[in-house]
Order: sequence, then C-alpha cells, then structure tokens
Amino acid sequence: GTETLSFQDAVAARRRFARFAGERLLGALYLAAEPVAVPRDWAVEQLSQAHADQRARLAILAGRPGKGSEDKGAIVCSCFGVGARQIAGAVVAGCHTVEAVGEALQAGTNCGSCRAEIRSIIHAHRLQAAE
Repeated sequence: GTETLSFQDAVAARRRFARFAGERLLGALYLAAEPVAVPRDWAVEQLSQAHADQRARLAILAGRPGKGSEDKGAIVCSCFGVGARQIAGAVVAGCHTVEAVGEALQAGTNCGSCRAEIRSIIHAHRLQAAE
C-alpha cells in the first residue's frame, strides 16, 4: 500500500508532503511563502533509497539528511559521486591543492573533468579565509 506523511506549520505558512509505496519514496512536495532550502541532490537521491523506518521518512519531511547522514552538496565529481560540500570540508581540513583533495576523496582522479571546479572551490575557501 501507499502512505502519505504531511506536516503543516500554519504560522510560518509551510506545508510538506511525502508519499511512499512500501519503503520507496514516490515523491515529496515542499510548499512555503519563502524559498524552501531543501538540498536538491539529496532530495533526488532519496528517490532511490529505502525508507523502512519512521526516522528516515521524517527526514524526508524535514527536507534534510537525518543525524548520521551527510548532505554532499551538488555533485562535482560524477565519477566518484563527490559533492561540493565534501570538497569544501576537505579544504577546511587542510587539502589546499586539487591533488590533496583527490587523495582525500578521490575527486578529480579519474576523468579529470571536475578538476577546474575543485580548483575554484579551493580558491573560494582561500579567499573566504583571508577575509
């Protein structure tokens, strides 16, 4: 059978819905007066995940990974599924070259098409740290 979970915050004018068929997420809808900050890549990933327990299902309504899960950010390295937030985390942890990021996360070590974007993430964090 199918199950629909919903959440409503009348004061903030927010409504959220998630529909499941067994353990599979069929879809989610997030409505609000202001832009909804749900990580798109994370949300799309949920369509192929199993959501057997209530905690996993409630994370869908919350619109963000639950405790112990990670929001990778927009995928930068499609060869290894590495996201921008993961790369930024590696930079903060001390990876200051594309090669160092590759050693830590494998990003940029296969086809190389993401190396320029990795370099720009490193550069952006250096500028931010300098401010």
